[in-house]
Parts: sequence; C-alpha cells; structure tokens
Amino acid sequence: MESVVTSPAEHSQHLLVVDDIESNRDLMRLQLQRYGYRISLAEDGEEALAMIAREHFDLVLLDIRMPGMDGIEALQRIRCSYSQLSLPVIMVTAEDQEQRLVEALRVGANDYLAKPLRLPVTLARIEAQLSVGRLATMQEDVVRFTSHDLKKPLLVMMDIAGTMQQELQQSGAMPADSDELLDLLIRTGQNMKQVISGFLDQEGLGHGQEPLRRVLDLNQAMQKSLQANVDYAARKGIVLSSEFAEQLPSVQANEFRLCQIMDNLIGNALKFSPRQTHTVVRTRTESGYVVVEIEDNGPGLDKDDFSQLFIKHAQLSNRPTGNESSSGLGLAMCKQLIALDNGLIGARNNVGSGATFWIRLPASTVKEC
Repeated sequence: MESVVTSPAEHSQHLLVVDDIESNRDLMRLQLQRYGYRISLAEDGEEALAMIAREHFDLVLLDIRMPGMDGIEALQRIRCSYSQLSLPVIMVTAEDQEQRLVEALRVGANDYLAKPLRLPVTLARIEAQLSVGRLATMQEDVVRFTSHDLKKPLLVMMDIAGTMQQELQQSGAMPADSDELLDLLIRTGQNMKQVISGFLDQEGLGHGQEPLRRVLDLNQAMQKSLQANVDYAARKGIVLSSEFAEQLPSVQANEFRLCQIMDNLIGNALKFSPRQTHTVVRTRTESGYVVVEIEDNGPGLDKDDFSQLFIKHAQLSNRPTGNESSSGLGLAMCKQLIALDNGLIGARNNVGSGATFWIRLPASTVKEC
C-alpha cells in the first residue's frame, strides 16, 4: 500500500553571496548556513549572472565594489529579467559608498547592508525580503487556485444553459425537468458566489496579514463541501456519501481555505472515478489530530505518481473520466494551504481498488466563542 505524507516545513531558501574577497564570502556562508539557508558563492558580477541563469535563487547579497563588472551593473542586468519580488537583491556596501548606494536603490535594489556586517541586522533584513516574496507568491497562488475552483461550477452552469437551449430549439418548449435544472443553476451560482466572497475575504493577504483562523466544527465544514459536490457526483453517476465521527474535536483553521482544500479533494475523486462507483468522505480522530479521508473506487495511483502528487502542473497517470480539464494545480495548492493551518496531507492506494486522500489537523484546545 503506497502512501505519501507532506510536512508544513519547506526546503531552506537558497541565497547567492557575491563578493570579490574570498574571506568575506566564506564568513557570510558560515554564518548564514547556521540559520538553515543554502548558500552559493560568486566572486564577481559575471559569475553571479551565469549562476542566476542556471539555477533558482531566493535572494542575492551583492557587493557594490568589485573589479570588472561591479554590483550596480550586475544589478541592472538582473533587473532586466527579474523583478524586485521575483528575486530580491540586498546590496552590501562600505560606509563611504553612499552615492553608489543611492544609485543601486534607484536601479532596483530591495535593501542594503553596511560593512562590517552585523549578523542580527543581516538576518532580519534577509528574512524581511524573503517574507515579502513568500507573501507575493501566496497571493498569486490563491488567485490561480480560486480561478481553478470557479471553473467547475461555471462549466456546470454552461452545461445546464446549453441543455435548456437545445431542448427549446428542438421542441419549442422548456425541458420537462426545467424546474430542477433552474434550481441547480441557482445553487451552482450561489456556490460561485461563495467562492468569490471567500476570496475577497482573504484581503488581509494584501496587507501582510494571515487570513482569519477560528475554531471550527470540522463535520459542519465537511458537510458544506459535500453538498457543493452532490450535483457534480449525480451528473457523473457516482454515489457520494459521508461517514462522520460523532463528538469530533474542533480544529483551528481558516474556513474558506479549508473548504477550498476539501472541494478540490472531493472534486478530484469524482473527476477521476468512472460511473457507477462510490466516493465516501470520512472524519475521525487520531492521537490528538482530526483526520478527513476521501475514498474513491477509481483506478488508484501508479507508483511513480506518489513522487509527483503535490508538485505544480505535474501530470499523473490517470485522466479525467468525463473529459474534464486537469491543470495539475489543485493538489499543489492543497499542500500549501493545509500547511498554513499546521496540517498534513497525504494519499494511499486502497486494498482492492481506488485511492484515499486525507488531511490531518491538530485538535483545538481553544473553546469556540
């Protein structure tokens, strides 16, 4: 039985230190590595540009005064390809280089450090720039994820409208089940409205703040996600049911992003399952954690799929059974979002057929207000 687990912890950030004096480079490498950063070294601007072209860096510490291509020229070249958000650059300067520092800031430096470097200040300014970059990336991902979530209800609405239009053109009358179709159309539109409203409520991201986390009844939150997918399941001929544990402990999480995660996991189970199968959503407790499982009766996962599950735009072995689109973005975003609430996500193949995706959140010790 294959399984995969992802942790909230991410790989350490990769920094490039550019300085023509070897002892300066080595000292910065030793100091920064102690705090978990991966460090690469370059002795001049030309070498730095070549390294940036070959591999990804999260931040560059760039000395201003260097022989050959100095820090200002190297920064200008960097800014031809990378914005201040996509690759922060902190200039390292001597105290007598004020005019050059002003020039660097105008060219596009994010910040500066004065020699001799003081480690607490250096660490604080590095982390400040990395935090801004993480926040910008999170905003972009949430926009893409929300757009991804809007596609499914939009396609359902277009399908309903197309069915009603075709019947009207062929028979001159509305379909016999037009009341049910209109009811489904309204409920699907309400679902889209909830997704848009939830996205707008994340406005705190734009101000450097974490979206609100509160104490939640996970069974109630799962019921909302279940209901949001009932019509999709019915149209694919799949039975969607629930097995919720009684007296489930509360969790502390952001409800909107939790529902986004569950909607994607349930939606994926339906998307990749054939007709006349069964998908079940379960909740249970496990050693101080609350677990949600989505079990399907689809084809399951290949061995190679497990290393790709939560990577953006990865193409897995299975294909949607109803000609739905698959961007490869949903599972990667689920991983990012669940980590924000200190949760874990994973998957395993079932005994027999199908796969089970699960999330695990710490049980809350905070009482709901």
